[in-house]
Amino acid sequence: MRWSNAWLLASFVAASRTASAQVNAEAAAPSKNAAKAGFSGGLDGSLALSKGNIDLIDVGGAGRVQYQTLYRQEQAAGALPWIRQRTFLTASGRFAERANAKFISQAFLFGRWTAMWLPRVGSDLFLQFQFNELLRLRRRSLAGTGLRVEIVHHPAFVLSTGAGYMVEYEKIDVAPGASDRPTVVAHRLASSVTARLALFDGGLLAQNTLFFQPRFDDWGDVRVLDDFQVMTKVTEVLSLGTTVSVFYDSAPPTGVLPADLRLTSTVRLSF
Repeated sequence: MRWSNAWLLASFVAASRTASAQVNAEAAAPSKNAAKAGFSGGLDGSLALSKGNIDLIDVGGAGRVQYQTLYRQEQAAGALPWIRQRTFLTASGRFAERANAKFISQAFLFGRWTAMWLPRVGSDLFLQFQFNELLRLRRRSLAGTGLRVEIVHHPAFVLSTGAGYMVEYEKIDVAPGASDRPTVVAHRLASSVTARLALFDGGLLAQNTLFFQPRFDDWGDVRVLDDFQVMTKVTEVLSLGTTVSVFYDSAPPTGVLPADLRLTSTVRLSF
């Protein structure tokens, strides 16, 4: 018996060497109600099955929930509201098995509180937990804080940037014979730039986020992630999208390549 590859609410990886160890939490933001007060969220899911020449099962999912408040001030019709405070939590996971052998097992959990003390200036406080067996990452835990600035604030275009400090703890599955340290504590600069373009009354969204995270004690040890995403709104709750991610780690564990390219197609439910 043979099954063709099938995806339900597919978030299918079309081209990927590995899943990068760094994840863009900004890309998980729900497009529906993103600029309204109260609760909102989104769900992505994937299921790929194949039987015959290739026995494969690939299951993945992601979700986000957030609560935000807005500045109370008079605005012109169609103006983009100013965020006062935002709290969100996002999580994702993926498991894949081929010929009864596991080859992908990863999970990611991220939470952030943003307080905009002025309409354009605020602060972030964030926590993250992650593991990715494919990248020999048994565990990564980090915490950080920083300054956030909204440079351009317009319904059609938003440009923001942030910079701060984060401390991370990593536990590595050291390759046989490698000299890697099994545990690493690093203090890094957490910096990012995000640009978002909204066209056709929010029916088409394009967003690019660039992360730059060097170690304070060794600026040659740097992680860079560039994440470009396009989302098309089909209905008020259903969107289709594509994401291209490029990740670079100048000092990966032995046996792990320093660069990754990932192309992902997504079906998203927002509420």
